[in-house]
Amino acid sequence: MVRIVGGVGRRTWVTGRDERVCEWLRIVRVTDVQAIRWVLGALNDIEGPVSTRRAQVWCARMEVVGLIERANLGGAGGSIVWGTYEATGRSRPNIYGQTTRHEVAVASVSARYINAGFAWRRDDRPEYVGGHQADGVALGVRTSELIEVELTAKRAPRYASIFSAYRRRLELGDSDRVAYLCTAESGRAVRAALSATRAGRDTAERVAVRDVFDARGALLGDPATTRS
Repeated sequence: MVRIVGGVGRRTWVTGRDERVCEWLRIVRVTDVQAIRWVLGALNDIEGPVSTRRAQVWCARMEVVGLIERANLGGAGGSIVWGTYEATGRSRPNIYGQTTRHEVAVASVSARYINAGFAWRRDDRPEYVGGHQADGVALGVRTSELIEVELTAKRAPRYASIFSAYRRRLELGDSDRVAYLCTAESGRAVRAALSATRAGRDTAERVAVRDVFDARGALLGDPATTRS
């Protein structure tokens, strides 16, 4: 692929690996450089992430040919990255919106599931009143897991509604379990709601609650693994 930049032709090869990262960007919409490290690691058959430098080089290559854009908003995971319409068929996201922090956190989780050998897809919109759409679905060889990224605690009645929707889905065999990935504060709220509501108690054995985010929405204990 060749792109003219300032009257000069810039050439870079877009590989099948690059296209697969763009397919992932179509699903998650917005991510950061640290999550891209983990996706590239998976596509390179590496257990863990590639180096930050290699991820940045990849971003620079894709930016040259117009497949991604990025902006430095000062987040813990580096620049915010998104696929262009040419790469994803989707319009430019509003990276300054209130949901961006949550979307980036979802992408961070998705990237690590992918690196662990799972496939990732968006959850379907509910087709019935009272349904609930998870933040993502992690698909393993023999299992599927509905993923909730919970950076902010909800009110108890909302949790009761969500747990009721999940109880129905689990009973129908729509998925095997639910994972709530939380901050310390939201984790306390989810655990309390599981104990306090009938639907929560009915599903608690198949709901895992893990405190994995700090208050900024960055993953705790993110290893600073570097690979050449």
